Amino acid sequence: MPRRPETKKQRPPFGIPRKIILLAERGDVWPYTLVADGAGGGCGKVAMPGDAAVEDVQAAVFTPLADLARTLHGVEIGVTWSVLTPDSWVGHVRRDVAPADLAPSDGVPEGS
Repeated sequence: MPRRPETKKQRPPFGIPRKIILLAERGDVWPYTLVADGAGGGCGKVAMPGDAAVEDVQAAVFTPLADLARTLHGVEIGVTWSVLTPDSWVGHVRRDVAPADLAPSDGVPEGS
């Protein structure tokens, strides 16, 4: 009887983000670099006016990354931004545990 060849589970083409580096506006685009687990990272740009609030640009960069992490990896992520240089910011990404994923606790440690 012929055997079916083993298939390996394919990894998503996009790793879970660890860090985002956002650079200041250059001609109505805001470039950024992404450092991700496993699959490396990438770069991109957000088309927003030069006078846009930095917080709005940070949200425009982070929101699609969070959607991809949720869709491809089933994890929720959050970000904390800080100033890297006067014209760049770094977002430190953390994995957040969604409330629906928490097991109910009765205050007794597991294994007791």
